[in-house]
Amino acid sequence: MDIFRVATIADIDEIYAITKLAGEGLTTVPRSRERVTDYIEEANRFLSGDKTANRILFVATRDDKILGISGIIPKLGVERPFYSFKRTRHARRSSAMGLSVKYDTLQLTTDFDDYTELATMYSSSQARGTGISRLLSLGRIAFIERHRDLFDSRLMAEIRGWFDENGRSPFWQHLTSKFIQTDFDVADRLSATDGRFIIELIPSLPIMLNLLPQSVRDCTGKPHSLSAIARGILMDAGFQETDQCDIFDGGPAIECRMDDTLIARTQKKAKDFTANSGEKLIHFGGQLHGFRATFGLGDLEAGHAASDAEALMKDDIYMARVYDKRRQDKQVS
Repeated sequence: MDIFRVATIADIDEIYAITKLAGEGLTTVPRSRERVTDYIEEANRFLSGDKTANRILFVATRDDKILGISGIIPKLGVERPFYSFKRTRHARRSSAMGLSVKYDTLQLTTDFDDYTELATMYSSSQARGTGISRLLSLGRIAFIERHRDLFDSRLMAEIRGWFDENGRSPFWQHLTSKFIQTDFDVADRLSATDGRFIIELIPSLPIMLNLLPQSVRDCTGKPHSLSAIARGILMDAGFQETDQCDIFDGGPAIECRMDDTLIARTQKKAKDFTANSGEKLIHFGGQLHGFRATFGLGDLEAGHAASDAEALMKDDIYMARVYDKRRQDKQVS
């Protein structure tokens, strides 16, 4: 059985065995045992009411084996501003010459300050294609739904940007590295703990994309091939595209209001646990460290939950849709 839950100190070694293999561009994934420990300890403090803590880390397990992690940053901009690039389209026309031009600019912004971020998503290679990634992603939204008072009403997620077949980011190579003159991985690690260098080095004036190589324009707002699925899961869960992207790799940022998530719109309290067939639903319940989520077949309209979900949680269990039928209908039409 696949289970989504809050990470504990006992999970440190298993988590580190997975995350130490993470590549560049995954800023919030803890790639050392020390950072894994820090993340879990901070999560424990946050869930205990410590106002100085600002992170929750989750795991997804199959038959008690950890296959991936995901996280939530409850409030962006607390320790330091959350920077991103805002993309704006401009148009100019010369009536005298009959010429026109359109171009895009990128400008440093902190528009996402105070949002709640869905972050730190990473799974082992053996978990990919098994549904674990969807559980890691949607489990966070289910947790937020059961603990609304801990989070902002606006949610966002930053998707890893596009890298070429040689592991290079054209966005970093031709744009950001011209101002932050160090290796990508060095800046990536530093940004996770101290972002002052960003506002100190990145110009506040708009940067014109049409003056940069075509490869930069093509990858701005484009997800990494390994992150396209993660983006699709969140888009299916109610998230929408924005005009903002990551300042290091140009990855897209997406957002959603808490009330507009698929889980918020479709959740229903389970009446019984008699279902052995039906549609795939996320089942969730419990509070704080006792929160659990899993997938199972059920009848949402009738309130019939999966028969094996009852043993997972002691509190009331809720169900919600995993796939947005409205979005699927639009894609078909």
